[in-house]
Formats: sequence, structure tokens, C-alpha cells
Amino acid sequence: MIIISLIIGLFLLIQVFSWVSILTYSPKEIGRRSEYPKVSVLLAARNEEELILRCLESMAQFNYPNDKLEILIGDDASTDDTLKLVEAFIKDKPNFSVFSISEIRGKGRGKANVLGQLAHKATGSFYFITDVDVKLPKDWILGLLQEFDSDVGIVSGTTMCDTGGFFATMQSLDWLHFMGYIKAFAHVGVGCTSVGNNMAVRAEAYWQTGGYEEIDFSITEDYKLFQEVTSRKWKWRTIMSDYSLGRAWYISNVKEMLHQRKRWLIGAQDLPFNWKAMISLYGLFLPALFILFFLSPQLAVMVWLLKFIIQSMFITVLCLKTSVKPFKFWELIFYECYVMINTFATAIFYFLPVQSVWKGRKYAAAYIRDGVE
Repeated sequence: MIIISLIIGLFLLIQVFSWVSILTYSPKEIGRRSEYPKVSVLLAARNEEELILRCLESMAQFNYPNDKLEILIGDDASTDDTLKLVEAFIKDKPNFSVFSISEIRGKGRGKANVLGQLAHKATGSFYFITDVDVKLPKDWILGLLQEFDSDVGIVSGTTMCDTGGFFATMQSLDWLHFMGYIKAFAHVGVGCTSVGNNMAVRAEAYWQTGGYEEIDFSITEDYKLFQEVTSRKWKWRTIMSDYSLGRAWYISNVKEMLHQRKRWLIGAQDLPFNWKAMISLYGLFLPALFILFFLSPQLAVMVWLLKFIIQSMFITVLCLKTSVKPFKFWELIFYECYVMINTFATAIFYFLPVQSVWKGRKYAAAYIRDGVE
């Protein structure tokens, strides 16, 4: 009973802390600039014919001088019409360029390999990194750029899924919820990771690491870059606002989502102890609550109700900070059920002897070690 009480108590304490931390956070306004440094957007694409134009169209609307902005797209051996669509879209846009990436250099694999090669072609003082499935706001460049004080090496924004049907809405809630934890702790100086589909890194800081071809490969390449940059005494920023909010396309089926979650958990093995402990605590809360239910049903229901109230208030505040329409009460109730099912399913799938697959590529030992698919 002592262990169960400790798990539940710590879990609720973190919930309250996160809510208070976000309440006290105020996003900056977009400030006027007297100068515009050259920036490079790096985009890795592999078999993205369904979403590539959605992403590129949002980039074409960036509120930033075209002569100071270059957008570099790396086609990672796509077998669909991704390359053709990109070439047609950029033919009248001189600040867009596309490159076919057909070889592996150094330690980079998958997205990290593409980004590493694009960085060699980039001429900007800052590299902005996102994913093809993300639609970006027009002030994304300006919003992240203004966080770069002279000692800041890496800046992350916030991403959530687009809402749509029920499954998409649950994913949207889930992304915003957990991005909120990252921001809540970042607000008090506790860093976790970069957000790989919504981040910017100072070119000087990036090259001090040797680039992705010199960084030990991880499926979560964003965390490895964050780790390498901050280990060299560069500071970091994590922001949450409407101008830094990317809208990722939702995953359409459970199988793909489980592979995504497994990839994240594999990458989480590299996280520092405090974040591993928090992830473990989150995973242990539901089992602890079920055990408590058999010991004291009334107390367990009260704990669950308290958790639901705090969690719902936290998500509502996150919506206000990002100018997102607050979720409906019934959506928050269904989300609670979704979290429970998703947590158990992810835990089971993680321990199954199934290789991690992403963008049609299996991240087996041979590929990670030698680049052989």
C-alpha cells in the first residue's frame, strides 16, 4: 500500500506542478526585427506524395524575406511520386531546392542521414527542421528565431495533430497533452529534448557536434542532436504559442501508431534518469490505480476523478496558450479511456519481438550498423 500511495501521490504532484507551471508561462509577442539573418529549412521526405504539398504550401507562406530564406528538400529514395510533386511545386520558387539522397554518409540513418547531407548544402546561419506531415504557421521562422540569444544553440516549438474524426482528435489531445509536460518542465529550466518536427539549431552549434554523420545514430535523432548541442554548453529554449504550433497529420491506423510509439520508447532509452523515471511513473499509475480499486473502490474513484479534473484543466490551459479551440467535455472523457487503452497497448507492443518500422524502412541492427536494408 505504501508503494501504491507513493506512485499515485507523485503522479498527482507532477500533474499539479505542470498545470501551475503552464499557468505562469506567457508566450512572447512577435517582435520587430532590424535585420534578417539567412536561414535554411531542412526537410527530409520519403514516400510522402499524400502530404508533401500540404507542407510545402505552408512554407511558401512564411512571413520572412525570400532572399534570406532557403528551403532544402531531401528526397530519401522515394518510390512514389514525391520527387515529381516537389519538382513541379518549386519550379517557379527559386528559394526552394530539392536533392536526391541515395547514399549513406557516416553514422546517419534515415531522416538523420538526409538532414546531415542537406546541412552541407545549407548556407543559412540557422537550420530550421520539420517533417513533411507538419503544416507550419506563417510566423514560424520569426517566432523561433527571436529566441536565439547569443548563447542559445537550439530552440523547439510545439506540435499537435490536426483534428478530424474521433481517432484524429484523440491523437491531437495526446500530442498537446504530452508536449505540455515538456514545456511545463522547460519553463522551470528542466530540459528534455528537441521536438524533431518543430525545431531550429544554430549552424555554429550544429557543426560543433560534427553533424549527423558524426553523431551516434538514434531512432530519435532530435534528442541526440539536443544532447550533443547542450553538452557543448549551448543553452536551449522550448516555446509554446500559436506562431510556433505545427499541425502534424494524424496517423490513420492503430498499427502505424504503435510502431511510432515503439520508436519513441526505444529512443527514450537515451533520456536522462529524471525523464526515464517520469515516463515509468506515468506507466505505473494505471496499474497502481487498479490495485487500489480492489483495496478501496471509493478511494480509487476519487483519485481517478481528481486526476481527470487536473488533467482536463491542464489541457484547457494548453489550448489557451496556443490559441487552439478548447476540447469538448465529452472529448476529454473519451481521451481518458483512450490514454488507458493506448498505454497498455503500447507497453505490450514495445516488448513484442517486432522490428521498428518507419516510412516503410525497418530499423534492424544491420541497417543501423551498416546501412543495409
